[in-house]
Amino acid sequence: MLISYFAMFFSLTGIILNIRKNILCWFFFMISDSLWFTYSLLTGQWAITLTHTVFLVTNFVGFYSWSKAKNGKDVKKKQ
Repeated sequence: MLISYFAMFFSLTGIILNIRKNILCWFFFMISDSLWFTYSLLTGQWAITLTHTVFLVTNFVGFYSWSKAKNGKDVKKKQ
């Protein structure tokens, strides 16, 4: 299915952005996991559906954590 190639592209791009510590990686991961979720529903792969549901939640938590740290709310001051 064509959707799996798009999901793979977004996954790999997300990994590259994550290595570079670019916050946009979380959006690529969200798109990728949404596509994998859809693919697994269409193909009846329920374990993968559950896995990518958890990954989607993790992506939102990761984005929130990185946003919070970047805004200085989570950075401890050195004494």
